[in-house]
Amino acid sequence: NTLAYPTCKLTKGFEFPVVDGQSAKNVSSDLGDYAFLSAMAYERESINQYTLQEWFGGGVIDEVDYVKKWREESGTQSSPVYFKLFSAPELNSAVVSVRGSETMFDWLANLHLWFASGVAQCVKWLTPFGWIWTPIIPDLLEVVNSVVESQKLKEQGYYVITSQFVNAVRAGYGGANYTNVFITGASLGGGVAMISGAQTGTPTVSISGPGPLLPRKIFHPPLTVESIDSNVYNFIPERDYIARLGGRPMFYQNAMCIASKNNLFGCH
Repeated sequence: NTLAYPTCKLTKGFEFPVVDGQSAKNVSSDLGDYAFLSAMAYERESINQYTLQEWFGGGVIDEVDYVKKWREESGTQSSPVYFKLFSAPELNSAVVSVRGSETMFDWLANLHLWFASGVAQCVKWLTPFGWIWTPIIPDLLEVVNSVVESQKLKEQGYYVITSQFVNAVRAGYGGANYTNVFITGASLGGGVAMISGAQTGTPTVSISGPGPLLPRKIFHPPLTVESIDSNVYNFIPERDYIARLGGRPMFYQNAMCIASKNNLFGCH
């Protein structure tokens, strides 16, 4: 129970850069930092001003005005998807944090993106020799999605907007010049983050996010197994059934859950 998980320290493209040879907490690559920032996507700016100072010791900013300006100029302010940009100017780095399920629209987005995957996985698990369906599930989901998805849903999907924003940040929108951009999120936010991470080629840390592997062909543009495995990491507590929707990426970490076993969603 005291053995640290190998992914508690993230490297190989996920680490925050070091300034002047320092190794203080605000330049670490702790998994806990990403988990913290994914939780801060739910909070107001006034709360984040305090919590960011307490956690990182200064140097990390909740870029509320930056996100607001981009959403106004891109015409996406009416979309219910919600995300924040946390910047560390001294490190020339930024983290896009996507909020998870909080409103009715968020739950509808969950159904839109992962309901069909969940049904396909249940059929696979309940059918003898159900594993034989695994290679064709992405193709079946693509066919089903092409029939039921409207053009408006394609244009207004949560991941469409977050991918546009990530690309804008990486391209220097607003005069920013971040050389290191990351994405994080929890639950639905983690799932959307993984989709955008694979689409934009941005290192992504998801906390309990439903996976993009099985539904990879329903997205616009579609994902490849290589783009998922090269950019995405998912932290999955035991008995977290939501995080198992959509299939796990190559890089993931199973973890213990301290919630009681009669609590169905306590590990999510």
